[in-house]
Amino acid sequence: MKAAEQGYAEGQFNLGIHFEEGLGVARSEAEAFRWYRKAADQGDAEAQVKMGGFLCEGRGVAQDYVKGAQWIRKAAAQGNMLAQCQLGAFFEEGRGVTQSYKEAALWYKKSAEQGFAGAQGQLAILYKFGWGVAQNEDEAARWYKKAAEQDDMMAQYYKLQGMSSPTGNDTQLRTARRYINATDP
Repeated sequence: MKAAEQGYAEGQFNLGIHFEEGLGVARSEAEAFRWYRKAADQGDAEAQVKMGGFLCEGRGVAQDYVKGAQWIRKAAAQGNMLAQCQLGAFFEEGRGVTQSYKEAALWYKKSAEQGFAGAQGQLAILYKFGWGVAQNEDEAARWYKKAAEQDDMMAQYYKLQGMSSPTGNDTQLRTARRYINATDP
């Protein structure tokens, strides 16, 4: 608490977690938001992600998707892969920003290239359907595979669907069977 009160961003962020989860203090989303805000104002990317989440969900403050997206964008610009994926989702859905599949693909790709499975799966979907990017089944399969290898269940499902289709080649069908057999009890 002392570090937070002395203005250290990491201490402020940690105190925000304590208030959010009720660790050693009374649980208070309003207090959590206040401490996250102090850290976020100093450029702490994790605190900026928390700020965006609290604003979008209306936790401890009035719900505001536009302001939430602004905080998420700040963290994404710093390279935070969770924020980049969230910003991709905001653009995909038009939540707090003008809907744009092209912008969604850009942010998902930044996150996916850092290894974030959720972004890899979402990017695969955009490639599969040609939303914001040129439709490309090979790129879709590549990103599904990367996400599936990290145990992303949705990516595993879509990957298996694609590989077990009538147009799949023998190698794809063998791989699909291997995945299916590995998940059987």
